[in-house]
Amino acid sequence: QVAHGHVAALLRDGVDFLFVPNVINAETTHTHTESHFCPWGQTLPFVLASVPGWEKEVRQKLLSPTVRFRDSERLLIEDLFDCFGPLGISRREIREAIREGWKVQRRFGDFLAARGAEAVSEVEKAGAHAVILIGRSYNLYDRDVNLNIPAKLRDQYGANVIPIDFLPVDGIDIREIHDNMFWNYGRKIIAAARWCRGRPKVHIIYITNFKCGPDSFIRHFIHKASGAPYLSLQFDGHANDAGYMTRCEAYLDSKGVLRWWAET
Repeated sequence: QVAHGHVAALLRDGVDFLFVPNVINAETTHTHTESHFCPWGQTLPFVLASVPGWEKEVRQKLLSPTVRFRDSERLLIEDLFDCFGPLGISRREIREAIREGWKVQRRFGDFLAARGAEAVSEVEKAGAHAVILIGRSYNLYDRDVNLNIPAKLRDQYGANVIPIDFLPVDGIDIREIHDNMFWNYGRKIIAAARWCRGRPKVHIIYITNFKCGPDSFIRHFIHKASGAPYLSLQFDGHANDAGYMTRCEAYLDSKGVLRWWAET
């Protein structure tokens, strides 16, 4: 729904091209298993090109190279050149763009890691509770998708909210929990839950969306990885925030986060 909305807005704006790559997998240091994106992500350009009323315009404007980030740089360049070569973009320009993109992405990752370490350190020094948000980036950071629940947890309940991307999860081995987690986000989500294990004042809220097949499978392993109950919020684009906030309040109260009467 979100992707279709973005494309509709871009078509209204009269863009010349729509760049929607067919991304198969992600770069990873975990070489023992695959790192696939989900079928919705992999097939998005093909679905967009089949939407009634759009198909002619989208097919004319769509740039959808097949991208495998686990491949070598040479193969990645060739895949992109097949798409962009006819537009006059050279292999050298593609290579430079790829390297600059990786450089910026890694710099951003380092920034998130540093801020995350700072936040975790402050919470632990204060002996405070923290809410760890796990899930996929398009669910965690889109305020329309998640009804701005993360900000409301902070503003209304004073919760210390730390998203998954700020946690040091890349080096966590999850094979004792699942030895062949071939979904890239699945591995990351389970690793984050494993990081929470043994931290009694850290509480997981899993933000997911309706009809997410991989999440429906992955959720089974979150309790096993974390060793503690967690809250799962499934968003569908229809409900308002009242029911979600009630569930959050009950969950945080059961964890001892909201027991104000204990201080009076």
